[in-house]
Amino acid sequence: MKKGFKELCHYMDVTGQCIKMAFMTIIEYPSSIAGWLISNPLQFIMGFAIIKFVVESFGEINGWNYGQLAFLYGISVISHALSMIFFVQGWFMGYYVIYGDFDQYLTRPLGVLYQFFFTNINIFGITDLIPGIIVFIYGCAKCQLAITPLFLIQVIIMLVGATLIRGGIYILIGSTSFHTRSAVDFGQYTQEIMDKTTMYPISMYPESMQFILTYLIPVGWVSFYPVSALLGVENTVLNGLAVPFVTLVVGLVVMILAGAYFTSGLKKYESAGN
Repeated sequence: MKKGFKELCHYMDVTGQCIKMAFMTIIEYPSSIAGWLISNPLQFIMGFAIIKFVVESFGEINGWNYGQLAFLYGISVISHALSMIFFVQGWFMGYYVIYGDFDQYLTRPLGVLYQFFFTNINIFGITDLIPGIIVFIYGCAKCQLAITPLFLIQVIIMLVGATLIRGGIYILIGSTSFHTRSAVDFGQYTQEIMDKTTMYPISMYPESMQFILTYLIPVGWVSFYPVSALLGVENTVLNGLAVPFVTLVVGLVVMILAGAYFTSGLKKYESAGN
């Protein structure tokens, strides 16, 4: 147990150093930071403005009012931002496989999957957090939610689980490159699908689609089900204060499956030129 704790501390120390280096890298290009600070928040603010327009023009969306949609949207964007910081590299895994870039990770005394993600942390993803947090706070105010310690714990647990679900899906899709030997990038398309299905109530979709988004591709647990529980909105799958913790469990399961699939694919890795 002592050895495991020591190893965990080592990984945490390496992660801290990687984050520090990532910050130092982006500080060297202040104009780039300014561009991201303008463009990234703008796209999400515009998306939220469209929701406001739709609700004001046509009324509630499948029983969800404007405040509830704001809360749902904010949670979705925050989990999106966290996945962009830690797991966006999964979009480009195919290029690492094709060009032999995994060689550098195989020669180091750290987990390959850990190195792939945490030595390439995307600090620019923080710019996505800004609109997410703003809309989240706005949604809390519109829904008149009591910000209690239990509520904050539920939100944090939910966001951790949601980020793991997103990250696990990126890993699963990226790991197919070990088997296909292809650098085709499906990450952007996957992100578009996930955003469209987590920023709105999945109850608005046909039952067959709801089943897929709940049990086969569990993006319904990213925001819809835990947010429904926090807001007291009934759904046909699971209700109650424990639902945000279920999101964490689902996230851990998805990540474990993704890690196992990555490990099996890594055994087929042949470096460059083969």
